[in-house]
Amino acid sequence: MSRRLRLLLVGVGAFALLATPAQAGKGEKLSIPAARERAAIYAANTCEHDESCAKAGVQSCRRQQDRIVLCRIFDHRKTEEQGNFLCTRLVRLSLEPETGRIPITGVSDWTC
Repeated sequence: MSRRLRLLLVGVGAFALLATPAQAGKGEKLSIPAARERAAIYAANTCEHDESCAKAGVQSCRRQQDRIVLCRIFDHRKTEEQGNFLCTRLVRLSLEPETGRIPITGVSDWTC
C-alpha cells in the first residue's frame, strides 16, 4: 500500500471519529419507556426505605423536551393512624447523551 493511500485512509478515519459524536448528539431522544423504567426503579427504591409504603410505581410520563421526561410516581401507603392512602410526586429524568445514563434531575414535593 502506498504512503499516500495510507495517509488518506488515516485522515478519513480520523474525520469519521471526530464527526460522529457531533452528529450523534443532535438526534438522541429519551424514550418514554426508558424514562418509565428508570422512574419505576426510583419509586421502588424510595418505597423500600419507608416502612409505611406498601407499593410503588409509575402513573404516567410525558415529554418535556427531547432529552427530558417528567413521570408521576406513586407510593401506596398503609399506616395504623391514617389507614390506606396514595401519595404522588413528579420526577424529572434526563438523558446524558455521552454516557447513555438516565439520572433523576429533579423531584417535586409529595402530594397525598
